Parts: sequence; structure tokens; C-alpha cells
Amino acid sequence: MNLRELNYIFIPRSTERFDGWNRTRLGRAIEWITTPLHSLTREGQVLVVATMVAGAAGIDVRFSHLYLVFCGLFGLLVAAFVSRPLARIRGAELRIEHPRRVAAGEPVRFTAVVRNTGDRPIYALRVHGPFLPWDGTWIERRPGIGHLPPGAEARITLSARFLVRGERYIGRFRMASIRPLGLMLGRRVTSAPARITVVPPVIPIRAPLPPAVAAPPEGRSRSRMTGESFELLGVRPYRRGDRIRDLHARSWARLGEPMVREYRTALRRRVRVALFGAMRKPERESFDGAVCLAASLVAWAAGGETRVELVAATAEPGTIIVGPDASALERALDLLATVEPGAPDDAEARIAIGLAPGEPLYLVLADWSPIEQRLAAAVRARSPGARPLLVTRDKAALEAAADAGLRALHPDDLPRGVSP
Repeated sequence: MNLRELNYIFIPRSTERFDGWNRTRLGRAIEWITTPLHSLTREGQVLVVATMVAGAAGIDVRFSHLYLVFCGLFGLLVAAFVSRPLARIRGAELRIEHPRRVAAGEPVRFTAVVRNTGDRPIYALRVHGPFLPWDGTWIERRPGIGHLPPGAEARITLSARFLVRGERYIGRFRMASIRPLGLMLGRRVTSAPARITVVPPVIPIRAPLPPAVAAPPEGRSRSRMTGESFELLGVRPYRRGDRIRDLHARSWARLGEPMVREYRTALRRRVRVALFGAMRKPERESFDGAVCLAASLVAWAAGGETRVELVAATAEPGTIIVGPDASALERALDLLATVEPGAPDDAEARIAIGLAPGEPLYLVLADWSPIEQRLAAAVRARSPGARPLLVTRDKAALEAAADAGLRALHPDDLPRGVSP
């Protein structure tokens, strides 16, 4: 377990419910009471600490004049709070632009687009991001906007990083002006809620792609043109015995001699990647490492014009076909971003259904118990080219899997790349 997670043990994993409760009648009443604290700037927070220290030091008014310092500092805070309406923003809009997904550990940029739709300029604007979950950290916050004329638009970039895969409710970004004495923010303008999907990172896979094989007969059941697939290789001069329907009229007319089309059997690479999620003791690092390896295998195969079939035999099973154009790669990563440990009762059938005898199969495991041992033996018996891969932090499981001929990996070794 990451020790940072213990700091958030009493904080909900998602602030979506809290965000909705904050807009109820009771939530608005509590927010009105806590507004002075939420409206403080960094300078105002420092002044509050200094006020508390001065008040504690000058508690005995007979021998110290520090209570006068306390009164002066407290008066500044009261004056800043009373003058907050002077910093009210009129006619301003806040919109957040960000990518739909980001890899775990990679920085993601949130672009705050501020537009002044009013007829007066706006000064001293600051944009603040929401409170992030335990695995999220703000890594870059650019200064605010000093001056925004009417009808103008400005952009501010905020960068964050998330360490664990999954769907994230980021929340609402806030914008306010800081004119009153620079100690408090005025009335805030909020954006629409932001959401993002943190997908598993893709690590380098150092291995040649599987050889291409003849594409199997394909076709729709209602079509008469079913059979083997062919692709055009080019045109060549006519030879005795060639089919008449293969004649190419345009080449014949251009060259003055009969020309025919030449075909060859279509070749295709096929790979199946299966993730088996059963674990005796669910552990985040081991399971996330297995998910990372499965995502990397899918991306590696899809990048080489390969038809990849991803089978997730986890708590919520799913299957996604990634074609040679990698159009479904993002959907596959989205599926792997939300899988949880566990396995369905028909996991073996899901993994091996429709598996061709020579089709490569990469079976990714997160544990090496008798269940995984039987599954690996059954898959190997069905497909001699199957390659079980184990990712775990358990040293005993790593040694036992290595003795059984498996490729056993520690999660900390994955960022350097894998040779399955």
C-alpha cells in the first residue's frame, strides 16, 4: 500500500457526492459559515497564522503589548472580509479543456479558458483547481490573470499527475478576483465538472511480432461471396491458363497487350491477450502490474498491424477486438483502466473460446496458485504457442513460476521493458 493513501483514509475516494451535497440547502448554509476560511488567499492564510500566534503571545495584557498587534492583524482580516463584494466578478465565464484519458504517472494539462463577457475589465484573477484524490498531485500552477479587457479571452494551464489507473471525478475549477487588500478572494465562478480516465501506462515490449498466417475464410452468412480472402499484388502480362475475369482492360489499352491482375492469399497476424484476475490476496501493486503488462501487449501488437483480441477474465469480464488500424485501442485501455481483481466461473472458456491452433496467446496472471497452474496447463495443452506471464510481488510465487517455465516479473521491473 502506498503510504500517501493513509493520509486520505477519512476522505471519500470521489468528491462527486460531496459536490452534489454542497449544493443542497444545508450545504449552502454550512458553506456560508465557512466562506471566510475558503476565501483566504495564500497571503491571507499566512496572516491568519500570524494573528493566532500574536493572540497567543499577548494573552496576558498586563505585561505585553502584543495584543495591540493581534488587534491590528485581526482588523485587517475583518476589513478584507467586509470589502469582498468589491471583488465580485460580473460577466465572466470559465471553461476547462483537458484530454479524455491520460496514462498513470504521466502529466495531464487542464487549460482554463476565461472569457470576459461583460462591459468592464476584470483585474487580478486567480484560477484554482479542485481537491485531488490521494494519487493526484498538482505539479504546475501558473500565475493568474492581471487584466482581462471586455470581450477578451485568456488561458491558464494547470498540470497534475495521477498514479493509479481508474476513472476520476476531478470536480469543479474555481475562479475569483483578489482585489480587497490581497488577502481574500471575491465571489467565485465555477466551471462544469471535469472527469478523466487514468489508463494503465504502456511499457516497451521487446519481442518480434508473430508471423503472419493466411486469413481464415470470412464473410456474412447471407452473402454468396464467401470464401478465402485475397489481396491485389499487381498486374502482369497474360499467360495461357489465366482466368478471363482477371483481365485488366485499362492496362491492356495502355500497353497494347493483354494484362491480368495478380492476387495472393491475404496474410494476417492474430494475437490474443488474456488477463486472468483471480488472486488469493488482492494486492494493488501486483494486479496493476498485470494490467499494465496486458495493456502494453495490446498496444505492442496493435502497432504492428495485428488483429488483437483482448479477453479480460476479471470481476467484470469483457472482450474487445482491436483491429489492424488500432481504432479500438482506446476502448481497450478504458476497459483495463476499470478492471478489478476477480475471475468469472467460465474464465477458462472465455480465454480459449475460438482459439486457432497456431494463434499466439499471452496469458497474464497476477498470482500463482493451483487455480492459475491448472489454467496455464489447460491453455498450453490447447495452444502449444501459449505464453503465460506472471506479475507479482510474492517472492515464493515468482520462484515457483520460474521453476514451472513461466516468465515471472516483479512490478518494479516493468518500466524497463519486457521480453515475453
